[in-house]
Amino acid sequence: MNFENIAEQVYQETFDKMFDALVEEYKRGEIDLETLEANADEQSQVLLNGMFEGETKFAYTNAIVDAHQFVISKVKNGTLVVEAE
Repeated sequence: MNFENIAEQVYQETFDKMFDALVEEYKRGEIDLETLEANADEQSQVLLNGMFEGETKFAYTNAIVDAHQFVISKVKNGTLVVEAE
């Protein structure tokens, strides 16, 4: 990892893994919209606190919040649905 780009790399890796995991959990019915919204709110507070803890922690938490918000938007606009078994 290049030290100059570490925060960006941490963000992208975290976002990709978190987004994929959230999509799969939602499709399997293991997490609902209300839980996604509560988690996003909680992580947003962590993000605000993380601003004072360093750039890498900020990037990591920002990626978690963004992944939650992106999944929430996909659920709300109907492009992500629970798959029937």
